[in-house]
Amino acid sequence: MAHTRHLLARPAFYRLGFAGAGLFPRFLLYLVADGIGEASYLAYGEAARIVRENLHRVFPELPERRIARMARKTFRNFARYLVDYGRFRSLPPDKAGRAIATLEGKKNMDAAFRDGRGVILVTGHIGNWELGGLFFGHRGVKINVATLPEGSARIDAIRERYRSAHHINTIIVDGSPFAPLEMMAALRRGEMVAMLVDRWEKEGGVTAEFFGAPRFFPEGPFALSRATGASVLPAFVVRNGERYLGIADEPFVVRGEDNGPYVRKMTEALERVIRRYPDQWYNFTPA
Repeated sequence: MAHTRHLLARPAFYRLGFAGAGLFPRFLLYLVADGIGEASYLAYGEAARIVRENLHRVFPELPERRIARMARKTFRNFARYLVDYGRFRSLPPDKAGRAIATLEGKKNMDAAFRDGRGVILVTGHIGNWELGGLFFGHRGVKINVATLPEGSARIDAIRERYRSAHHINTIIVDGSPFAPLEMMAALRRGEMVAMLVDRWEKEGGVTAEFFGAPRFFPEGPFALSRATGASVLPAFVVRNGERYLGIADEPFVVRGEDNGPYVRKMTEALERVIRRYPDQWYNFTPA
């Protein structure tokens, strides 16, 4: 499903963020990012409308002016995400690995890795999901990121170079039968397979309530867990003030044929973190 593009989801802004990260202090980069984010909110009315509608689903009780303020901040935060994307790319590996100040739910993360069958990390377009790969990768965990094509070959290439620099393997999920086999092999080696689950198709997959409406979520995490015995770990990385916070929810292993209870565990974890950090949910497709 092609998702809605907006001003910032373009190769030029990725390159600008990478170049500026090494030349200017963070506070100045954030000031520029805020201006670009505000301009993108005003220039791309359709994307702004979608973000407002998504936020209204999260907080149906809030007045429109509050939702609009939150949506504008979402665009500014996304621009800051691109700044940090560039900053962490240029940091030495030891500093990049320390970028997450604290981790909520360390016992959940430890439990997910305990049986040695690999871990399926599920997350959303919230906070700085790319930083999660750095966090685990610099702690001795082999990371494989399963990703759909972005829709821009240049952005795909930028992201793959970024991950490769930090020893993160990219698995392109493009309908080929080889991608699931590669993921299963990684899990059987005790590695982590990470995937985003908050962009869904209009049909297919597994159904669950998400902020009061039924949505189709990808079946991949549940099929992989059932086939390999690997734990599914809902986990997120969000900006918390000037630092980043990791959040690991309770892991689970899919048993039996009914995906229902497990997909609900995943969506509840996603809903909780979106409610805590709604202006860092960068989903520019209708929820």
